[in-house]
Amino acid sequence: LDGKYKAAKASGNPIGTPDLMALAAKGLIGTPYVAGTLDEDPMEEKMRIYLTKTDCMIFVETCLNLARTVAEAGDTTPSFGRFVSNMAGTRYRQDPPYSYSDRIHYTTEWIRRQEGRLVDLTVELGGVEHNHPIYFMSGHPKSYKQLEDAGSIPRAALDLRNIEEIEKDLNKIPMTQIPKDRISSSAKGIKSGDIICFVSTVEGLDVAHMAIAYVNDGRVGFIHASQKDGKVEVDPLTIEEYVTRRSNLSGIKVVRPL
Repeated sequence: LDGKYKAAKASGNPIGTPDLMALAAKGLIGTPYVAGTLDEDPMEEKMRIYLTKTDCMIFVETCLNLARTVAEAGDTTPSFGRFVSNMAGTRYRQDPPYSYSDRIHYTTEWIRRQEGRLVDLTVELGGVEHNHPIYFMSGHPKSYKQLEDAGSIPRAALDLRNIEEIEKDLNKIPMTQIPKDRISSSAKGIKSGDIICFVSTVEGLDVAHMAIAYVNDGRVGFIHASQKDGKVEVDPLTIEEYVTRRSNLSGIKVVRPL
């Protein structure tokens, strides 16, 4: 990735963060999909980075921070330490030691906390306000190993209370989405490297899946970590086709790295 960045810069055609993200995404094609990669040890929350396995959000986060690390290095050699620092900055709200509730779990918060480094293009591309309050984690604590014993373990109880407060803060600002029936007209504004958030119809949940846009010969597709196919791949469907065929999705958000 660094070599391609420096070659493009030397040729007088420098590439930006979205293009670097698309290159990183293509470089990770074939990486196995593994759910719960950050929760292997629910008793210990710590920074975990994998390039050999991923889920959908970690895939997007990894590509974003690979791109940022290369761009920030400029003419110098990008360092793994800087990559780790960038990953920590998008994954957690504070410095270590971390608790489970310090991790940014909702995509909505992940986007909002990076304002100035990401730009939400959803409304600009035809999106509308979406009345869909966020409360899935606090409403389903038994679905999470770190929260299931909140009734008896003080650490889990504190994490659950913290997450409830985070959900309340997120709900102070309306969500937005490009509904299914507007994706076709909005697609022309999507570029390779944009982050595509597939908005969930599940009550309390904001985003069901994340991907990186991949526009090729006018086809507005995407690269993602596919749970169904068990790997990172260029999906055979366009973004519009993917959303239209799924009842658990109501639309998309489009976010561009700066």
